[in-house]
Amino acid sequence: MEPLVELPISKWPALQEKLKRLWPLNVAGYYALYLNLNYPGVREAFQFKVYCPYGDMDNGFVSINVKNDSQDCILFSTTQDTSKLQEALVNTKLIDWRKKVCVDLVSSLILKALENIRPRVMFSCYDVGLVMTYFLDRKTKPFDDVEYPPGTYLAPVKQHHIERIDSVWPYRYSGSKFYFSTLSSNGLSYGLFSKSDELMAWLFLNEYNFLLHLYCEEGYRRKGYAEYVMKYVVNEQLKAGNDVYAYVVEGNDKPRRLFEKLGFVDVDKGAYIYVQK
Repeated sequence: MEPLVELPISKWPALQEKLKRLWPLNVAGYYALYLNLNYPGVREAFQFKVYCPYGDMDNGFVSINVKNDSQDCILFSTTQDTSKLQEALVNTKLIDWRKKVCVDLVSSLILKALENIRPRVMFSCYDVGLVMTYFLDRKTKPFDDVEYPPGTYLAPVKQHHIERIDSVWPYRYSGSKFYFSTLSSNGLSYGLFSKSDELMAWLFLNEYNFLLHLYCEEGYRRKGYAEYVMKYVVNEQLKAGNDVYAYVVEGNDKPRRLFEKLGFVDVDKGAYIYVQK
C-alpha cells in the first residue's frame, strides 16, 4: 500500500496549524500551503499536491510539484519525531528516486531525516547546498521610510522582461523562463521602472511565498533601488498579516547583510538537495 496519502485542499488549513508546533522552523511549510491555497493558478501550473505519511497530518507532509517534467519535493514534520516520514519516503512509489529529484526548503530537522534514509534508499547522487533561513516576524512594524525613488514607479514585470530576468538568475534551468512567467502572471512579481519604462530592479515571491531573485541592473546600482523594492514587498506582506522569510546561500554576504539590516533573523541552517538513486 502506498504510504503517502493525498490530503484534500480543504484540510490544508488544519495542517498549517499543526506546523506551528515547530516555529519558526516550519515557516516555509506553512507559507507553501498558504500561497498554493490562495493562488490556484500557481498550484495548477506546478501541479502542487500535498501528501501525509499514512494519511496522518501528525506525521507531517510531503509536497510534490512538477516543473519542466522534473519532480521537486518539500518535506516537513509537525513534531521532532520524523520516523513515520522517513518510512514513507523509503517506501513510496510516488517519488521516483531513480530520476534526479530536488528536495527544497530542507530544514535542519529534515536534513537529519534525509541523512538517516540515505543508506536505505541508496542514493548515488546526494548534492547538498547549505542555506541560512532568514525570518521576519509578522508583528514587526512596517518600514515607514518607503517612498518611490525620484523618477521611478513600481509595477509587475511584463512578459517581455522574463528572458532578461531569467538570464541573470544563478539557478536558471531549462524551464525557469516558464517558472518566472507563471509567477509574474499570477501577480507575484515586483519591478522598479524608470519613467521611460526601463526595468531597473525586481523581486519575486515564489510558489512557497519566500523572497526570490532580488536583482538590480548594473547601471542602477548603489542608488538604494534593490533595498527599496525589498522594503516595499516586506511591507506588503506584513500589512497582510504574514511573516516574511528568505534563504541565503552560505557565504553570500551581500544579501545576508541586507536582510540583517532590515531586521531579519537567521533562524535555521538548512539546505536544498539534489538526490538520485
